[in-house]
Amino acid sequence: MDRLDEATIRMKAADGGRVIGDAEFARCMQALGPWLPDGPDAVPVAIAVSGGADSLALALLARRWRRAVVGLVVDHGLRAESAQEAALTLRRLEALDIPARLLRLEGLSRGPRMAERARRMRYHALTGACRELGSLDLLLGHHGDDQAETVLMRQRAGSGPDGLAAMARAVAGTDVRFVRPLLGVGKADLYATMRHAGLAWVEDPSNADLRTERARARSALSGDAPLRDACRDAADMAGGQRMARDAHDAQWLAAHARFDAGGWVALPHGLPPARVLSALVRTVSGHEYPPSPGGIAALCAAPRQATLGGACLLAHGDGWILAREEAAMQGPVPACAGACWDGRFVLCGAGGMQLPPGLRVGAAGPVAAWWPRERGRAGVPARVLRTLPALHRDGRVVAVPHMGVFAPGMEQGWRFAFVPPSPATALARFGPSGQIHHPV
Repeated sequence: MDRLDEATIRMKAADGGRVIGDAEFARCMQALGPWLPDGPDAVPVAIAVSGGADSLALALLARRWRRAVVGLVVDHGLRAESAQEAALTLRRLEALDIPARLLRLEGLSRGPRMAERARRMRYHALTGACRELGSLDLLLGHHGDDQAETVLMRQRAGSGPDGLAAMARAVAGTDVRFVRPLLGVGKADLYATMRHAGLAWVEDPSNADLRTERARARSALSGDAPLRDACRDAADMAGGQRMARDAHDAQWLAAHARFDAGGWVALPHGLPPARVLSALVRTVSGHEYPPSPGGIAALCAAPRQATLGGACLLAHGDGWILAREEAAMQGPVPACAGACWDGRFVLCGAGGMQLPPGLRVGAAGPVAAWWPRERGRAGVPARVLRTLPALHRDGRVVAVPHMGVFAPGMEQGWRFAFVPPSPATALARFGPSGQIHHPV
């Protein structure tokens, strides 16, 4: 144990806290399942490990819970010490018998919205690593004090009911589930668990930088146990209410909406409630953040053709189509297996298939240039067909897999999977799991 960490642990020893037992952690994980079978050759559960006490405690408990785990350590490169700290964290994971992978963020620079940009790049790197490993679940070390800080920040910002639900214990992404087993645990308990195991950790000095809103919330909650408990309780109550709303939204969509693999949604004449329409706009546009609440409310009150939040609402038959806004789409990118275009489509092929050289992925564009004349009308508005992902060579469309269009010589096994960053319904679990002790 290095000298700096010994000093840190002695400093934190006065925080109190209780040691989290293996049995109670296992009960918590069981409640957050289902999980794939364990074993030496099993698909691993991934753990995001920053090197702090929270994520290392999670790694320790997860390794005792199951054999098949893997640590993912992100080096953001923003501090001179970050590479050294990442290497130290890898060694500590190795000492816990946890295989680990280092993920370096490239191109992250200081400046406006740095924390937001770093978070987005970090999650992109983590989910990409999970995809490569085949991991379906990513464990995150957020704990009860983090939850209280989030609620306090959102209360100050005037967030609505969904925002006050704060972080979910489990939420399904496009192909990775994010699980936070420690949301019912206080930071002091994690320090106690680490001290009991004789383990050291890294303290990030930016956590105490009062120029950030989270650090100010942390300072306000420090030493105020009643306020912390009130914030956690508020999150649990709002989370339960959000799950009820999510279930209602899912029922509406199942009964009335028709999703197309090409990235659009057919809706009835009567538009969905504002909350559902907002979620659909995020899904179709691929945007991380919801559209303007005022714009959504206006559309629901008086349905009409409109463009909002990177999507467009088009009249079609006796209902509507919600599709991607053409002008907002990403430009062409080099084509390769796994290439992501417009933040929504991933190029996939059967095993062993090779793409011809010189291909690019982009919007299909003018339908007359690629639609086979002998096939007649497609039954979908041309404005929608133009937004489909396509393969291009020398500026010409050679494949639009969603419509079964392939130029001579193009293998027909290639396809585009629609994987938007925001699903239309939040398959999320809020509220207490009822397993791990809630700090008082």
